[in-house]
Amino acid sequence: MATRSHTRFTDDIFCTPVPTTSNIQVKTIDILRNEIFFSNLYEEYRQGLFAAEELNSKDLYENYLPNFENQNKLFIFDLLNNKHKYLPSPNKSILITRWKPFIPIIESNSQLSTIIKFQDDIFNYKSDGNIQTIEWYLNFANNDLFAYYGGPLLAQDELQVLECVELASLRQYLIQTINTVGSRTVGSHAHKNKSVPTPILISNTERVIDLDTKDIYGNAFAPANKEQLQHAFKLVDPPQVVNLIAIEAPSNGEGCYTYEQINYILTNCYTGFKAAQILAHKTYEMNRYASNSDHQRPSHNETNNFRTIIHTGWWGCGAYGNNRQIMLITQMLAAHWAQIDEIIFHTQNNEHSKDIAISQTVFEKLKDEQQVKEVINKIIKLNLEWEKSNNT
Repeated sequence: MATRSHTRFTDDIFCTPVPTTSNIQVKTIDILRNEIFFSNLYEEYRQGLFAAEELNSKDLYENYLPNFENQNKLFIFDLLNNKHKYLPSPNKSILITRWKPFIPIIESNSQLSTIIKFQDDIFNYKSDGNIQTIEWYLNFANNDLFAYYGGPLLAQDELQVLECVELASLRQYLIQTINTVGSRTVGSHAHKNKSVPTPILISNTERVIDLDTKDIYGNAFAPANKEQLQHAFKLVDPPQVVNLIAIEAPSNGEGCYTYEQINYILTNCYTGFKAAQILAHKTYEMNRYASNSDHQRPSHNETNNFRTIIHTGWWGCGAYGNNRQIMLITQMLAAHWAQIDEIIFHTQNNEHSKDIAISQTVFEKLKDEQQVKEVINKIIKLNLEWEKSNNT
């Protein structure tokens, strides 16, 4: 890959750790940077890795217990722990990385286009069966990662934490200890008074609960009765391996989208998607090790020719009130520019098929453009306006 004279990253971001020491052993960025960038393939992105820590899942879960405040979430948590005696494998670890925002670059318009699919379903976290495929799922994050997991709401973010319960322990670790990652998916520009996206990626967590949310999603969760919760609960055994991209969408806008807003969304998605691709071999190694009965780590020779799949959906289109077409177009462009093999939009139903069709048409017209600035200016000319929050 040719080198460039310009920087691929914005300026450094500010992150303040909390003043307590960790109770568990932590593998830090000094070691992890070399494990993630073990070849020269993504060397130009090396300094874009802002922070990284790898934690033993069992140690994390036992030392930083989840703190569910809502009684219904406590009921689900008790079903998992008391009835099913859940405990993460002592051989499994999770990796949390935080990234500086990459400046989006259109690498080449001669590359094969990213495969784009729309499915009228929700995340089910099932693998495509190809061990060389690394699959990632968007976490529709708050700027403070998993901050509301213990409360009464059950939106996409809170549902992922409840089903992948060690994420609740990760949240407790992040807010209780001195750590290098921090819990912020948004940082501050070092020289300008503005926010910049700092995506957080989590490799190798596990989904242990499959919760049927048909009648208990969103604000309907808190008033649900115990019979409803028991009926909705299903243990996932063996657990499903899950890799997450936590990015926060912009919110509470009005009128037409500005250049700055569109650029922020593109940068956020591009960084998260490209980071997922960069993490492929390290994540593959962790995923395989967690599922191997002999617990032999794969060698680097096994980690070639990966496919990266991103699973997403109506990111930013619920409580945050973003325009559906904007969010589809920008995610498709970011995946294409980052050379992601496949992106799958899980749309729940066919209610917004018109928005999908229009967005696909716009993407096809824009994907061969050579300059990001020109792409953004053409999106501005669409005069797409912010929508209203649905308060979930």
